[in-house]
Order: sequence, then structure tokens, then C-alpha cells
Amino acid sequence: MRKITLFTNIPAPYRIPTLNDIARVTRGNLCVVLGAPSEPRRSWVFPERKMEFTCKLLSQDGRTAGLLVGLKSALKMLLHLNRWQPSAVICGGYDSFAAWAAFLWCKLFSRRFVLWVDSTSRDHRPQGVSGQIRTALKRLIVSHADGVAPSGTASAEYTKRLGARQERTFTAPFSGDPNLFASQAGNINAVQEKRERHLPSHLILYSGRLVRSKGVLVLLEAFRSISRALPSAGLLVVGHGPDKEEMREFCWKGKIERVFFEGPQAYERMPYYYALADALALPTFSDAWGVVVNEAFACGVPAVVSRAAGACDDLIVDGETGFAVEPGDSRDLAEKLLRVLSDASLRLRMAGNCRRVIQNYSAEACALGLLAAVEGRATPRRALNHECDCQL
Repeated sequence: MRKITLFTNIPAPYRIPTLNDIARVTRGNLCVVLGAPSEPRRSWVFPERKMEFTCKLLSQDGRTAGLLVGLKSALKMLLHLNRWQPSAVICGGYDSFAAWAAFLWCKLFSRRFVLWVDSTSRDHRPQGVSGQIRTALKRLIVSHADGVAPSGTASAEYTKRLGARQERTFTAPFSGDPNLFASQAGNINAVQEKRERHLPSHLILYSGRLVRSKGVLVLLEAFRSISRALPSAGLLVVGHGPDKEEMREFCWKGKIERVFFEGPQAYERMPYYYALADALALPTFSDAWGVVVNEAFACGVPAVVSRAAGACDDLIVDGETGFAVEPGDSRDLAEKLLRVLSDASLRLRMAGNCRRVIQNYSAEACALGLLAAVEGRATPRRALNHECDCQL
């Protein structure tokens, strides 16, 4: 069985099922190289007990920024590749020294290099000379990759603009673990929980970092209007970030009531909050995808999503799974959320649609897309308990 190295920056919990699937299908011949065990802006715990694959850390202390750290990581990557001798490298991203080291190693030793991409043209990026240099480097690596695996429509369009060839592009749908979220959320009695916690009967959920770029202040402004029109509405805010106190002050000064700041929550705890929610709001100004939409859909929760999020292109069908809104438009955001909250029959229909749509964004679907890119050819949708027939 051929060996595969997969490089990604940190072990995001929603990625673990996909990595486990690849490890199983390759009979353990997968080594996942991580830039760091976590990063300061995330509250995730290193999921070592859930990993079914060999893992190597380039940085033990979580530091990934800086020239010296980057060069050390690149050297460690090269040492790993020389020892492991994979036939293919799947690289999640193209903006680190370690990624470039892997790319050059594959070209030097004629190994297959697959680029796994979530980025879109709508993401916020550095401007000026720095931005131009980054774009030039991206074009070089994308156009010379043996396979490109975008996560959805927006990322596929972006990689095409950067020079990805159609015959070398294999979609790896942005995945979560829909069955896990659906089963755990299904065990929650939302009506009872709301009553015991004295929560409003209609709840909007925001889950993510508390920073301006996520559009949380826009959501709070929208909720000011929502709460006036629908006194039974409440807003759950799950997450942490540097702008939390500013957001609390915004609520206090604006006399916006029934906003509940729940703080950061463990990944395994999130199905509880989706079970309580009647709608998810993702008003972001920049988001490569937005995994919270996957998680909400798995729990049957429709979403109102900014068009800046990559997930909007693939998951949001207006009036069927939720609504799309322009980033920064608090009035439209309020109107669309009110439509969901005030119409029980609409929510019920959307819930069924959401659950059906998200089944195509499973860990298995993502793993199959990555393996297709590794093989260099389209593969039938098959169960991942079979041996991979990679021809490298």
C-alpha cells in the first residue's frame, strides 16, 4: 500500500473524521503532519484520542508565526518526507514555509502533490506589494499542483482563476460530522431546556469568534429590530474573542435585551446549542467556508448567511435551506431572520431540506474527493471500508 502525507495547520475537530476515513482506506499508510496542536484564537482541545492516524507536530508550543519558526517547520517537513517517503502529499493550504517545502520536495522527487483548498476570492487578503507577491506564489503552486481539491463552488472558481486545470480539479466537499451532530442534538429536549433556563421561545444562534470581521455587531444591530418586532426572540452568542466587551457594551448602550453571551464551548457541546436554535446567523465579512452552517444543517437548523461565506454558494437555497444576505446589511439580515422565526411551517420544511442537503457534505465525501485527487482520476462513490486502489 502506497504512503500519503497530509499537511494541515492545526487539527480542527471537524476534519478528524475525514482524516480517519483516509487512514482506514489506506490501511494506516497515512501520516498527518500538523503545523501546531492548536492556535490562540481557538478554544479547541487537541483531539488525540479521536485520531486514528499517525501524527507529527512541526511545532509543540503552538507558535507558527515568524521567519525562524517557519524555517524550522520547513526543515522538519523535509526531514519527515525523506524518512516517510510518501508517494503523494496532500497539502491543506499554500501560505507557509512547510507547504512550500513539501511542494518542492514532491517536484524534486516526482511525487504527486495535491493542494486542498478552502480559500475563495472573497476572503480578506493583504494589499500592496505583499499581497501581489502572495498572489504570484499562489498562482505558481496552484498551476503546478498535480491535483487541486477545492471544498466548494467558490473555492473552485478561485483556484481556476489562479491557474488550476479542470482535468486536475477534484472537489472535496467541506465536511463536518453530520451524523454526530444530528444524533446528539436529537437527544435534547429544546422546549424543556428553554423553560428551565428561562430562555425565549425563539432563539437565533451565532457561533464563532467575537471579532468585527465576523459581522457580530451587524447581527446585534439586526437583533435590535428583531426583538422589537418579536418579543419572544432571543440571541445566543457562543464563542470568544477580543471584541467581546465591545459587543456587550453595544448591547448595554443600545438597550438590547435577551442577548445571551455563552462564552467558548467545547466542540462536543455544540449540538446542545444547535438543538436550542430556531435559526443560525452567519453575518461574516470574510469566511472561506463557515463550518457552522454544516453543523446547523445536520441538526435541522436553517441559516441566514452572508454572501461573503463560501458555504453560501453551495448550501444556501433562498427559501429552502435559509437565506443569503449581503455582508453588512443589518436590515436585510433582520428581515430574513424574522421570516424564519415567525413561520413555524417554513422552519419545518427548511429543517428537512437542510438535513437532506448536508448528507452530501460528509467526511466520506470529502475523503473520496481527496483520494480522487491523489489517484489523478475520478472515482465512483464507494464505501470507505474498501482498500484504496491508488495507482501512484
